[in-house]
Amino acid sequence: MRVTSERTIEAGEIRREIVLLSGFIVGYAVAVLLGRATVLPQSNLSMVWPAAGVSVLWITARAGRPWAALDIILIGLLTSLGVAVTGGEMSGAVAAGLAAIVQTAVIAVLISRHCPRIWRSRAGSPITRRDLWWFLLASILGPAVSAVLIGLNAAVFAGGWDWQVILLWCARNTGSIVVIVPLGLIVGGLIRRARVRTVDSAATGRLHALRSHPAEWAFLLVLSPIVHVVWFISTEDTAIVFPLLALACWAGARLPSPLVPVQGALVAIGCTAIAAAGAGPWLSLGAPITQIAVAQLYVTLFCAIGLALALDRDDRDELSAALSDAKNDAQAQADLYETIFETMSEGVRVVDREGHLVVRNSAAARLLRVDTGAGAPRQSMEGVEPDLASIRNLDGSALAPTDMPFRRSLAGNDVRDLELLIRPDGAEPSSDRIISFTTARLPVTAGAGVVTVLRDVTLEREELRRAAQIQSSLLPLDLPHLPGYELAARFVPAGSVGGDFYDWYELDDGLVLTLADVMGKGPGAAILAATTRSLLRAHGGDQDVVRAVSATEKSMVRDLSNINAFVTVFHAHLHAPTGALRYVDAGHGLAAIIPAGGTGRRLESVDLPLGVGDEEERGVRKEYLAPGDLLLVMSDGVLDAVDGTPEGLDKVWQEASRAGSAADAVGAVAALTASAAIEDDLTILALRRQPA
Repeated sequence: MRVTSERTIEAGEIRREIVLLSGFIVGYAVAVLLGRATVLPQSNLSMVWPAAGVSVLWITARAGRPWAALDIILIGLLTSLGVAVTGGEMSGAVAAGLAAIVQTAVIAVLISRHCPRIWRSRAGSPITRRDLWWFLLASILGPAVSAVLIGLNAAVFAGGWDWQVILLWCARNTGSIVVIVPLGLIVGGLIRRARVRTVDSAATGRLHALRSHPAEWAFLLVLSPIVHVVWFISTEDTAIVFPLLALACWAGARLPSPLVPVQGALVAIGCTAIAAAGAGPWLSLGAPITQIAVAQLYVTLFCAIGLALALDRDDRDELSAALSDAKNDAQAQADLYETIFETMSEGVRVVDREGHLVVRNSAAARLLRVDTGAGAPRQSMEGVEPDLASIRNLDGSALAPTDMPFRRSLAGNDVRDLELLIRPDGAEPSSDRIISFTTARLPVTAGAGVVTVLRDVTLEREELRRAAQIQSSLLPLDLPHLPGYELAARFVPAGSVGGDFYDWYELDDGLVLTLADVMGKGPGAAILAATTRSLLRAHGGDQDVVRAVSATEKSMVRDLSNINAFVTVFHAHLHAPTGALRYVDAGHGLAAIIPAGGTGRRLESVDLPLGVGDEEERGVRKEYLAPGDLLLVMSDGVLDAVDGTPEGLDKVWQEASRAGSAADAVGAVAALTASAAIEDDLTILALRRQPA
């Protein structure tokens, strides 16, 4: 089935190729016969040779196909045959065929290399300004190179070298190519678009850009050949012919570019007909061959001028349209960016490399509390921009000009989230606002200035202050009275309020202590931490640490689930007389018992944090504090500060084991984190049983 299908497709391609070749042979033969009908007796050469243009169109339409040389040879054979059957001498027929081969090959090489768009489209794309000059050069060089063969034929078989014959060969073939090929490419483009059912939007745009009316187009197409005929008949002076080139200029300025070759073709027909009739301004040139050759050269010049002006005009119109579109797009983008810029809640202020204000949005003016009225000053007395006069240090003191955020950035030190106070002169402190400044240097290509982003953090700071109050209220103020034991703790905030806390309270037989960490930061985490502490205390009061943790989780699980949060907890009861330690570790995992001078032993942690998964049955773990042993519990902030590796934890245990008291152990651990960039709260709790 597949073989049959492939054979059917191959047979269809062969039939299509046969039909195409047959059509070309017939068309080329007609072009040759039309040319041979205008043979000059003096030279046995035709006055016109449309076959030259047809051959260029054919070889371009066959671009990229295998055996291209066969197409060129076919052109030569058809040319020789046409000349021979119309009464031409055998030597002349052979010379014409060989010259046609050379001419077509030269033009094909030049177009394929220098007009690739036309070549790749296979005669389905009109000439553009970029193609025009190479096309004209090919139209001249092809006939000029091939004319050598015509000259040699005349020298050998016609009694001598004849420059007039060579001139006629070059002029008529160049004229044929310049007149016919642009027309053929336009038709080819229409056919190609009709096949794929597309519209040439660029051509449509060029038509809309023209300031002429179709009535003017028709008038010019009709007027051009009529004026030439009347003018040529009424004068015999060659010098006054060239003012008619103004019609080509008119066409290049007002006609759509596809109609310019049509005008050239009509003028060519009129001029050639008058010259063939032995009339017109070319009579003063002497021999008929010279008259026809000059007429063809005039036609070539007329067509080239009109086409060049039209294509150049199209390029200008396209460029103008592109610039207009780019301008409109740029304006639309500018309007969009301005709208975004002016509706941002954050303030944006941009300065140049000298620190002078370039642009500032409304939010920045509002945050800086700038007076934007008509009488507002443009420069303060101290040389500082007036919109910066209200910036102060957080304590209310004046900010030095060199400490302005953008000045620090211009000096090479960008700032990030630098908080400063905004208080205009004479304003009450109650109206103070805290603004966060972040700067970034612009690249040299953008002016090498600085862009500053301003954000009002007054409410955030107030919320954090309240959250910090909540967090600090969770920490016990007094140490328990527990003979034979030492208890110490330290909390180091990371700059923002988190959910860490530690707690303890005494029982008759010992002590209950807790270290917990709520996921997240800010007021929400602080509130959850307060809730956790309150519930642990409410459900505690005895040695049953499992019941306290389970009851706390049951009370909080819905709230934790709603906000996708969890709490890690280490909750333990110490029986002071014996040193027995009963604990629940709910996902915390950062507790260890460290003997004096010995190696720390990390306590087992197998339970999940509170709020993770279903309410699970939690178990109690039992340990024992011998005299001299230290129970050390830390938050994950400490783990992060010591690289978060087992080796880092080993170093913590080692430092704590050398401590002589619980307070020294807490201090030693805190000292390990002193050089680290703290990103989370550090919470350390140490309970030491004194040596016997």
